[in-house]
Amino acid sequence: MDSNSYLKTTDKLLFIFYGFCTLLLVSVLWTIREDVQGIPVLNYHQINPVDVNALTVPPEDFAAQMQYLHDNGYETISPEELNEFLVSGKELPPRPVLITFDDGYEDNYTYAYPILKQYNMKATIFLVSDFMNRFDNYLTWQQVYDMSENNIYMGSHTLSHFELPSLSTAELEQQVVGGKLAVEWHTFKFCEYIAYPCGYFNDQVLSEVKKTNYKGGFTVFFDYVRAGDDPYTLNRIPIYRTATMPLPRFWLRLHAAPIVGRLERLQTWIGDMGYTGLASFIPIP
Repeated sequence: MDSNSYLKTTDKLLFIFYGFCTLLLVSVLWTIREDVQGIPVLNYHQINPVDVNALTVPPEDFAAQMQYLHDNGYETISPEELNEFLVSGKELPPRPVLITFDDGYEDNYTYAYPILKQYNMKATIFLVSDFMNRFDNYLTWQQVYDMSENNIYMGSHTLSHFELPSLSTAELEQQVVGGKLAVEWHTFKFCEYIAYPCGYFNDQVLSEVKKTNYKGGFTVFFDYVRAGDDPYTLNRIPIYRTATMPLPRFWLRLHAAPIVGRLERLQTWIGDMGYTGLASFIPIP
């Protein structure tokens, strides 16, 4: 057997072994309850019927997901309610969920907002402040204000969506402080929570965020939020567009975030090792 054949055989054996392990893990899902494992923080971006990309969920899929949450007894919470639970142990509803949107797209107002109002749900939008009132596919400050008066909390996604760890001290301060002040100026409410662009942060970023009097920050690390977690490095569950079985896949991400997140990280790790073919076989809902 030559070396290439040996590698192909090894890849197949690894895939079979991994498939078995995946099935074993999936079987555990039926015994896992999300209110025991932690609090789901859902992370959306765009909601519209036009754009076809991973970050754009069709309105009908979003509506079905919100209906599922409503029909199954979930109660939406705000970042402040989540923070009070983490910091002081204040009790949350039996089935809490925090719904978040990043960037501040205009379709959050035209498509997502009416659906949220239909089910009387709270949500949070993290705004890239410099994009408001500037680009056609982003919110106007008037839309931001209208929603902020009706159960939609407005947080900061910085001024310009730069990756914060790569910035100088002065640039970092400008992005973190400026994003906060812009939201407060236009909503007349305190902006106390930030979502890090692309989820990237380091010790310097965390120090600046705390110095600026934010109470917490959100990453894109795929998992639940649990009692004892650091309020400044909170996990979220990304919700993407999918062409097949959108509601079952939403169900899996909602109910099995720790497992799905580990699968996603394992896929990345195997791909980074050069086994891209093997990585592509790992099922990610």
